[in-house]
Amino acid sequence: MLLPGSARDPLVVVRSGFWNFNGIGLFDGDEALVVDPGIFPEDIALLGTAVATRGNPDRPRTIEHVILTHSHHDHIRGWQHFPGARVTTPQPVADKNATSRERIVAAKTAIDETLGTPDPDFVYPSAETVPRLHTFEQQTSLRVGELEVELHLLLGHSNCCSVVWIPAHQTLLTGDYLVSPGIPYCRWQAKEFEEALVWLRQFTTDRDVQRVIPANNAILKSNAEIKSALELEIDYFAHLRATCQDLHATGLSKDKAIRQAADTIIPFRESRGKTTTRAARRQDRDNAGRILKEIAGDPV
Repeated sequence: MLLPGSARDPLVVVRSGFWNFNGIGLFDGDEALVVDPGIFPEDIALLGTAVATRGNPDRPRTIEHVILTHSHHDHIRGWQHFPGARVTTPQPVADKNATSRERIVAAKTAIDETLGTPDPDFVYPSAETVPRLHTFEQQTSLRVGELEVELHLLLGHSNCCSVVWIPAHQTLLTGDYLVSPGIPYCRWQAKEFEEALVWLRQFTTDRDVQRVIPANNAILKSNAEIKSALELEIDYFAHLRATCQDLHATGLSKDKAIRQAADTIIPFRESRGKTTTRAARRQDRDNAGRILKEIAGDPV
């Protein structure tokens, strides 16, 4: 448990042993919510128990809300563990077509089999399956006790993602943004991801964000640290995009250009303290491929 929750800081973060995934909860008074609840059933149960009982074990709180930041399978797990809660998610999540939903559920099922945690009753969260579903187009807000919680659509990592802002605690839950600063985890279009990073930088300045809790890995604990992480990713994309444009102009094949662009980004990344791991190299190639498709005018 990275954050245990207290009267002064009522955020709970349960770290999974898989992908360093952070299930997040928030409580105030007699109410609580959870955000992208977790991976393993025991993680989800621990999170739910903590937000329901922390500081008030004899009268458990009601978990009123489940927030799903986007539709990737690691984020939509666990919503059925909180019957009666209102599920809030971006409209594009609910709008996924049948093929996309089947692909997402199939990916979840494959991971469940690998982890040995079968979940045969799982269904994709939609208007047909969630009794209390609330969707939003650009922005919405809700309350947990006396705490206001804002949700902002922020496309880039995916075509349906959002971030969650808790003003009273100057805390931003960024989903799959800043999961490993310096190795941007883009799963949609690079240009939109870059625009999302600029939006996050402005939001961090305007709202004086002091803490970022991403969906994976480390919590960022100061305004300066958050801005530094964002600048690292913005610079990364600027460097990689310039390299891809130069390589594309030479007429190299796409595969060669991707490999060379990924190789070029390595010293840039290393000089900023990011290690050369297999996962980082794979993400570099993936990011380069998305940029090159945009430059060539191909669909991503």
